[in-house]
Amino acid sequence: MIDKLDCIIVDDDSMSLTILEALIEKTDFLNLKAKFVNAIDTAAFLRKHDVDLIFLDVEMPEMSGLELLSTLTKKPQIILTTSNTKYAIDAFDYDVTDYLLKPIENYARFLKAANKALDSCKNTNAGILTEAEDQSFYVKVDSLLVKIDFTEILWIEAFGDYVKIFTDQKMFLVYTTLRTVEDKLPSTVFMRVHRSYIIRIDKIENIDQGNLQVKNKIIPVSNTYKPKLMDRIQTL
Repeated sequence: MIDKLDCIIVDDDSMSLTILEALIEKTDFLNLKAKFVNAIDTAAFLRKHDVDLIFLDVEMPEMSGLELLSTLTKKPQIILTTSNTKYAIDAFDYDVTDYLLKPIENYARFLKAANKALDSCKNTNAGILTEAEDQSFYVKVDSLLVKIDFTEILWIEAFGDYVKIFTDQKMFLVYTTLRTVEDKLPSTVFMRVHRSYIIRIDKIENIDQGNLQVKNKIIPVSNTYKPKLMDRIQTL
């Protein structure tokens, strides 16, 4: 059972760094591993070290926090820190755990975000178990663990605190997060195309300006993910 989160702070503002460090020190289940003033050094660190949670400033020189997120192949829990409310929408697009508005002065609000990250980590393996061969996983349905082969999956859809996994035969409703499912799936075959959807690439039947079709389902494609999608498919 996860009861402590290793975390890092990424913020180019010295005052924000100091405040976050003090708040983390007050929180018994957070363990600060490192702090950085830019995203480039952070990316180098994350290539060699695993962490559970990043407190990530959005607006930084050279590489923004959101640009850093787009480079990560393995995403920990992310709490964005920003002084601009417009980034709340980006927080949903990037499927971050939460966001905190600067100046971060309310410990109760900080603790709520940190607890959300802890709960997400605890639930990571509660709903889905992956086989060693990475060709299938087991999902918990009522009191049963049901095996789903990756070849059977058409798309996965966020549904509140659950996800819906659609296969050729049926739909499975699983208590977990879309990010947890995304981490379990092979990225060579599946990809996120929207904050609420993951699709199997070879099941796409057509793509238009803002949507794609899998079977009879029209799935939205957000501007955040469309360039990556177009890079992944072959066109003439």
